[in-house]
Amino acid sequence: MQEEFELLVKAIDGLRQESNYFKDYVFPIASAFFSALLGAGIAYLTLRNQNRVHIEHDKIDAVNRWALMVDQARHSLMAIKATYCEGLTNNPIERVSKVPSILFRATPIVERIDDLSFVTPKHDADSSKVNEWSQVSRIWAMIANYNFLLALWEKRNQIDRPIREKILKDSSNKAFVFMNQEEFINKVGGSDAAVLIDITEQAIKLTDDLIIEFDDFLTNFPAHAKTLIRARHLKSYRSVLVFSKGEGDQFIRVCEPTPKVDFSSVEKLFGQSSEQLENRYKTGYEKNL
Repeated sequence: MQEEFELLVKAIDGLRQESNYFKDYVFPIASAFFSALLGAGIAYLTLRNQNRVHIEHDKIDAVNRWALMVDQARHSLMAIKATYCEGLTNNPIERVSKVPSILFRATPIVERIDDLSFVTPKHDADSSKVNEWSQVSRIWAMIANYNFLLALWEKRNQIDRPIREKILKDSSNKAFVFMNQEEFINKVGGSDAAVLIDITEQAIKLTDDLIIEFDDFLTNFPAHAKTLIRARHLKSYRSVLVFSKGEGDQFIRVCEPTPKVDFSSVEKLFGQSSEQLENRYKTGYEKNL
């Protein structure tokens, strides 16, 4: 009986697994560590993808927001120009009389330009292949000039109204528009005449150039920005707005440059040659036209 008991004990001991250090200690710890590492990796990749999606969404929102602002600004300038573009001649005195005091309601653009920093080319980019609208400074200059132009038109209104009132008061039988240069200067004085001509030509020229610049921006900038947005991160998100050139005779007429002014008749009034006066009213956009 004793022998049978001992054999049973040995059999039970034989069934017992030998202690394994790796299996008992290392594997459980390693398994928990790698599970945590895998979870962290998945969380990191998910967060990074979400950040990329958010960045691409911000790009689209910025492009569309700027495009809509510029489109609104373009229509504001076109509305201003529509009040005087018909029948405008090259004579500076006639041009002053044709351009009325313009009532308009336009808001300066104060949007942050750094929203568009993603369009800036890399330092090592081939300059010959850099898109003309990748220069944020050009966009910023366009907006700054637009804000300046709005203030310029308001200033012109302040100068123009008293002069028109004076002419109507002193010459009730002869409207401003029918006055020749000599009569106009005699009525308002050489200094006031020169100031009104000067600010009028500044406003007319910059309005022409900015309408063309805005049109170029709306045609080409969204298309360029779209190439810098990763479409695979967008899925069903909104797309970049597309703008086309307007149609119709009125749109074309307003977008056409006004007749080039002939300063030969006012050289003595300004004490400058026609060439000097032409240079005075250059805006810097001539090279883009």
